[in-house]
Formats: sequence, C-alpha cells, structure tokens
Amino acid sequence: MRKEVELGSVINEVMAKLAKPGLLLGSGEQCNPMTIGWGSYGIMWNKPVFTIMVRPVRYSFELLERNGDFTINVPSDDMKKEIGICGSKSGRNKDKLALCGFTRKKSENISVSYIKECPIHLECRTVFYNDVTAAALDKNLIDRHYPKADLHRYYYGEILGAYIEE
Repeated sequence: MRKEVELGSVINEVMAKLAKPGLLLGSGEQCNPMTIGWGSYGIMWNKPVFTIMVRPVRYSFELLERNGDFTINVPSDDMKKEIGICGSKSGRNKDKLALCGFTRKKSENISVSYIKECPIHLECRTVFYNDVTAAALDKNLIDRHYPKADLHRYYYGEILGAYIEE
C-alpha cells in the first residue's frame, strides 16, 4: 500500500541511495526508468526541489523535453540487477519496465507514473532547466566527465509529493 509521508522523513535515504546504487528516474508516459547517480535536493523559490542531470543523447532527455514531470524512484538494496539494466539499456528500443519486472502505477500529482517495487517515490514537476556550459565549468571536470562534449541539462523539479510503499 502506498502512503504519503513528510519529505523530511525520507530525504536522507533518497540522498544516501543517490550514489550507491543509484536512483531510478521515471519519465514519459511509460515511466521509462533511467539510473541516475548525480542529483541534489534543496529549497529554491521557497519550494522543495530535486535537481537531476540528463544528457541530450538520452531517451529520457527527449521525454523530459516533451513533459517536464518526472518521478524519483528509490530502489531497494536488492535491485542491483535492475539498476544495471536501467543504466545500460535504452528505452527507445527496450521496455525496461518489463525487463526488470517493474509495475507502473499512476502518480497522485503528475502525469508520469512511479515504479511500485521501489519503496520510496518522489513526484516532481520541472520548474526550471538550464544547460551546463563548457565556458562556465571547471576544465578538470570537462576533461574527466565530458570527453565527448556531451554536456548535461539540469532539471529542477518541484517535489509535489513524497510516498512510501508499505
């Protein structure tokens, strides 16, 4: 059963999972899951905001451009295989939900579904986006993270709801 919770009761776990093993970004009508390992949480414009980065070559980028809603789905510790699938396959030509055995469920506040098997979900609506530019980025970061010059776009999503699966 899904239950709405205070954001403060889950945000530390969300952020702890960001780096290991990663979070699953849901985007588009089919909730195409993509593994993310970079992101942040904060208060901007007096709103709780989750910031994600997506490269323009990703299918999720295309989906976010069409519909700025997205979900942050926090996987359980036993989902390493599924996280690997979502980080290595493209939703352009694979149904990653089916490959992982994930169930798409309707969100409360946005048009993008969430992944039922993940114990925590955040529902977000893009309120701002901005491109990373080489001129404004430390050269060491460019050399390390952008050898192909495929710079990310930042999406700032207002967190409209936080939920847990019981």
